[in-house]
Amino acid sequence: MGRVRDAVVTGARAVRRIPIPSALTHQALREARSPHPPSHVLKAHAVENEMIGRTRSVWLDEHRADRGIIIFLHGGAYVSGPFASDWAWLSRQVEARGCAGLMIDYRNAPDHQHPVALDDAEAAITALAADGRLADQPWILAGQHSGGGLAFAVARHLRDRSDIPAPDALIAMSPWLDLELSNAGITETDQVDPVHERRLLRDAARRYAGRTSLDDPDLSPINAALEGLPPVHLSVGTRDLFLSEVRVAKLQLEESGQDVAYREISGRLGLQLVARKGEDIERVHREQADLIARVFAEH
Repeated sequence: MGRVRDAVVTGARAVRRIPIPSALTHQALREARSPHPPSHVLKAHAVENEMIGRTRSVWLDEHRADRGIIIFLHGGAYVSGPFASDWAWLSRQVEARGCAGLMIDYRNAPDHQHPVALDDAEAAITALAADGRLADQPWILAGQHSGGGLAFAVARHLRDRSDIPAPDALIAMSPWLDLELSNAGITETDQVDPVHERRLLRDAARRYAGRTSLDDPDLSPINAALEGLPPVHLSVGTRDLFLSEVRVAKLQLEESGQDVAYREISGRLGLQLVARKGEDIERVHREQADLIARVFAEH
């Protein structure tokens, strides 16, 4: 009986490691994309589409922008997104704070390579500032997965500009900060992260980066100086592939004297197509909401 069980386990492990064609996995990700808010978000908010420059963006309750704005950069490994989980997070925080939310639907690979996503996000924020829509109210920059890494890159660029008011806080959920996937501690999650996810992310990184080296700080913010950023809330799951690099980012932020709040939760947080539920994620959401409330009040 033991030999049969061992054979089954060995076979199952082998099947898990059979390469899935990249075209198939990326097609599945693209089909999971939700460019329009799901029905529960449509019912809860006034939803308006706007082309800000060349970037498609979607407002939730823009009429409440004078109370504050949450600008969100979606996940999807730079090849897809937004997903239902992105809309759910933005809807929840907008409703809790009674403010406005903006989903920036930056363009994805392989049709659009780096620095298109960064340019789209920064151009949209620049246009909002030029219109005076960021002048007299607080605003938050948030993102998850690839959008979380992109949020760090955008925040670094805005830090060095004087024509745009800096975000009052930065919220990043399981951010992809190292497109090389080279952090030495990444093996910590070897036993719980599907090998296919590594293949998908490596392929997505190559598709998006194009001719740019993957260690470029605009692609991999873990390689950049992180001082001078606004208050940061950083969260990650203990079974996320990005666990080690997020821990490194936390240490870098702390060593540079940043105001940083950090939360690890059990299980997965990153690359969730559907919003996760449970007490752990509720705690993360409460902490994020507290930060938003604090910086809005201070403004």
